[in-house]
Order: sequence, then C-alpha cells, then structure tokens
Amino acid sequence: MADEVAPLDVLRAVLDPVRLAVLGAAAEGEVSIEDLAGRLKLRRRDVAKAIGDLRAIGVLDDDCRLDTEVLASVGRSLPREHPELGEPVQGPWTAEEAIILGRFFAGDRLVEVPKSASKRRLVLEKIVQEFEPGQRYPERELNFRIQLIHADYAAMRRYMVDEGLMDRADGVYWRTGGRHEVSDVVEPSTGERAHALTTENGDVVLRPYGWEMIDELIEAADDERISVYMGDEFPSPYTRDAAEEWLEIATSSDPPLQYGIYVDGAFEGGIGALLLKAENTGVAEIGWWLNPEHWGKGIVTAAVTALIDEMFEHRGLIRLWAPVMHPNRGSARVAEKAGMTLEGIAPSHYVKQGVRYDQLNYGITREQWENGR
Repeated sequence: MADEVAPLDVLRAVLDPVRLAVLGAAAEGEVSIEDLAGRLKLRRRDVAKAIGDLRAIGVLDDDCRLDTEVLASVGRSLPREHPELGEPVQGPWTAEEAIILGRFFAGDRLVEVPKSASKRRLVLEKIVQEFEPGQRYPERELNFRIQLIHADYAAMRRYMVDEGLMDRADGVYWRTGGRHEVSDVVEPSTGERAHALTTENGDVVLRPYGWEMIDELIEAADDERISVYMGDEFPSPYTRDAAEEWLEIATSSDPPLQYGIYVDGAFEGGIGALLLKAENTGVAEIGWWLNPEHWGKGIVTAAVTALIDEMFEHRGLIRLWAPVMHPNRGSARVAEKAGMTLEGIAPSHYVKQGVRYDQLNYGITREQWENGR
C-alpha cells in the first residue's frame, strides 16, 4: 500500500483539522464514527467524510486502523538535514547569488531566513519560482506550497507580497515578479528573445526591452509628433539620458511588463503595463506609442490586443485601463478596436503647452475579455 501513496496527498490531507483529529485518534487504536463524533464534538457526517478521505489515500485501512507503513513512507520523503547545505544553488543566479542561497537552503528546504533585506529578497526570489506566472492560487494552496519550503508560510507569503513578487485579491494570489531561467535565452527556432509576444499581424512582434536597444529606441522616439499626446516624461527631442532613464525602468521587471514594438524586425514603438497596488491590486494601466511613419496601419491595435491577452491569460490580472488624451483620436480608436470601452471622461485632466485637455478613460475587465474571445 505504501508504494501507492503520494506523500503530498497525505500532507494535504492532514492540513484539514478534522482529518488531523481523526488521524490522531486512529494512532491510539481503531476508530468509529460514533465514538469520534462524541469525543471530538463533531457532526457524524464530518467525521465520516474525514474517515473516507483518509481511507482514500491509504492512511486508514478498511477497518479504520492506522497504516503505519504509509506514514513511514511519507516520513522518509520529508526534507532532512541535507549534506548539501552550503553548496551553490542551481538556477538563474549569478555565481555570488548561488553561493549566498546555498547558505540558507538545504535542498529545497529553507533552513534560515536571512536578516539582511537584500539576502531575504534573494531567498524570496527563489521561493517565488515555485509559482507559475499567470496561474491563480487560492490562499490554502499557496500556504501548502510554501510550507513545503519553510514552516512559517504566513511570513513568507507576506514578504513576497511586500516585495512585489506576489499579488492578491479576494483570497487568491498570483505571481507578479521574480526571475525566469529563460529570461535571456533566444529561441533557436525563431531567433526571438524569450518572452517575446507575437501578434495577429505576423509582421509585428513585441520584444522585452534590453540595453542593446538604446540606439533604436532613441531613433524611433525622436519625433515631436509622438510627444504631443504623451506625458512630459516623454521629451522632445528624445535624448540619450531619457532613453537610459526609461531602460532602467523597462528592464526591471521579470517577467517583463514593457515591450518594444518591432515591425518587420525594426524597432518602431513601445507598449507596456504599470501594475497598481493596495486597493487597486489586480489592475494595470497600459500605454503605447509608435513612430508616426507607421500610424494608421493597424500596428498598435495588434500590439495592444496582444498585450491585453498576455496580461489576462498569463499575468492573472482582473482589469486593465488606458488613459487617452482627448484630441488623440488615433489612440481612442486603438483602444476601442482592442476591445476596451469608454468608461468615463475626466474633464481638464491634462495640460500640454498651456492648453487643458480632457482624459478619456478606456477599460476592460477579465470577464469582458473572456466573453469577447
């Protein structure tokens, strides 16, 4: 029987207080529904279900006796004091980081939480790799997964949220940061950098920003027609200092949130998302710009549609919104064609060159996106 039992199933089972109480009683001898319901002050049906669940995974036999060999097999599978403590940890780390992680991890088990904020951040970066971007985890499942790494799952969960590696809403968590082992890999079949997003227009590809793009960025962005409808942080002329400042921001997220728009292999614009926090958790603001030589060709619509798909399908977001300056009818049409709706107007929200303009607020929810697919 023991060879047929998955240790994780047993560990999940005993996280339930009723099943754990039944298991504890079974360790003292044969159990019955009536006896346990009276002793534990529980409903008979709850006790019966707990016994059934424990039988299903093989912890209790058909006579409601504890199968000690099953528990022994589970015990043998649990982390112990590992001889590899202090050995460099494999993964997307520098040589120095791998050595630091080795001081705190024994195999997959975190044996000590660093007091240093920078080292703790590195430890959290490793833990968060256990969670897939875009997948949503109920708090109970998240706690269970963290507990396999470190007993104080509540503290680890809180640290990851505080560090921007996880986000949460309505008792559900999803990954919003952390490294990937493939971040800097180029796909051999396509020649594209990993994490590049394809679009419905085969000539348009969204590629994560990298410092090697700086000259292309300056050339594409240095057109005064672009800055007319952009915030003041997008200058004209577009300087190298501005490009460097932007790339510091654009390359800081993994998985990426900011992308260069490439048309036929040439850098022609930018698009990206800004994750909101606190009471706006699960929401992101999106924005875009394009070299005027390519305006009116459906390029931005394809890019925005691809970004929306990525944010909902793989990043676990609940709502996206896009502010558009009122005279910018081109961007308003892009938002509408990408499935966003005009949710409201903020009067006199912008000031550009001494003139005030309204802000058009476009938005789309996960439900609207799913219904429109």
